Amino acid sequence: MTASSPPVPTVPFGRAMRKAHFGFSPSYVPLNHGSYGATPLPVRAAHAVLQNEAEAAPDRFIVLDWPARLRSSRAAAAGVLRCDTEDLVFVPNATTGIDTVLKNLVWAPGDVVLVYEVVYEAVRSGLLWLEETRGVRVEVVRLRLPLPDAEVVDAMVAAARRVNQTPGERVRLAIVDTIVSMPGLRVPFEKLVPALQSEGALVLVDGAHGIGHIDINLGTLKPDFFVTNLHKWLFVPRGAAALYVPRHHQALIRTSLPTSARYRKLGEDGGENAFIELFDFTATLDMTNFLTVNDALSFRNEICGGEAAIQAYCNSVAQEGGEIAVSVFGTSILDAPGSCARECSFVNIRLPLEIADDSPGEDGLTEGGARKDGKIDPTHAKQLTMWFKRTGVRETGCYLQTCAYEGAFWWRLSGMVYLDLEDVRVGAEVLKGLCERAKKGEYLL
Repeated sequence: MTASSPPVPTVPFGRAMRKAHFGFSPSYVPLNHGSYGATPLPVRAAHAVLQNEAEAAPDRFIVLDWPARLRSSRAAAAGVLRCDTEDLVFVPNATTGIDTVLKNLVWAPGDVVLVYEVVYEAVRSGLLWLEETRGVRVEVVRLRLPLPDAEVVDAMVAAARRVNQTPGERVRLAIVDTIVSMPGLRVPFEKLVPALQSEGALVLVDGAHGIGHIDINLGTLKPDFFVTNLHKWLFVPRGAAALYVPRHHQALIRTSLPTSARYRKLGEDGGENAFIELFDFTATLDMTNFLTVNDALSFRNEICGGEAAIQAYCNSVAQEGGEIAVSVFGTSILDAPGSCARECSFVNIRLPLEIADDSPGEDGLTEGGARKDGKIDPTHAKQLTMWFKRTGVRETGCYLQTCAYEGAFWWRLSGMVYLDLEDVRVGAEVLKGLCERAKKGEYLL
């Protein structure tokens, strides 16, 4: 390698990387990295060392050593996210981080939370709790993604203005994603954050699919709150996430979840590091995985060749793999002109199935309840997608992440350093066969 050559992985990406550095069963085809992530063997080994160290002298490890070692790990994550270390704390997962914000904000009559229809399911549940307990109204914008980026921004800004022009209402909080979970689509969050802040909203960015997946610069973005999982794309052991709250908003976050022993009454001086100390130790749990960020970054840099190499390969597997699946299915990829939706390591391929939009009539059903025309009843969507998962794993070792969205079924494929295009072809062929069986109603048996 010359001085100007980009770093390269020490083991080729694809199946060689999977065999050398990941602990998957040989019979399992890991096509769904985006849901739960995967931890490389060297990082798992480093985690085991930490756990053994904690067991060897638990009092010293938890009481005396923990704060400084946790700060080192937070500093490493802050370096990737380009933010101040003292603005970043760790929580178990993105859901906890988002719920921490929702349950800490002081809500007033007329407050509205602005979201779109593909907000993450657990976030939707947290908002339902707000509606039931705090009287907050949730305004849901039907975007029907993907759309050109400008249309996404215009639709959300227009919705914010409609709310703000309604007597007695204001958009108190807007929630946007870096990358929507299902279907897996990047959204123009870099444009949405300042646009919605200009309408007077606090903006919470759900970056569950953020760090390790796409470039994040919180110093430039300047969200009011940001949450990102460390265990999905960064290779930190589950579950670990980072919650970013800039200094000028930290007084809004009065408590961790659960409330830690370092909680201070309103008006009581908690010291300069009150926000950090609130989250440093919330309860007795095994949080040794929080200390493996540096190990994960070492693996990414020394074994994988750095962030740029990882992103380029993962994106290529997703995008080239999507074209392979299209050729197998004879369908199309979820995309739109002028959209950043595919600028990530997800791709969504339409399945060769048709969702019914009419009644089959008395003679249109088989004895098992399936339609004779092979179409899928929309009320069967969840049952079918779960059947794909169960049957795919049981028969072939392929876990297939699918969903129904906007009148069609889609396969969300995750690109990752341990996959190659042949893995994608295997998954596509399996799913094609399952779709043929689904048309005959086998998922109902």
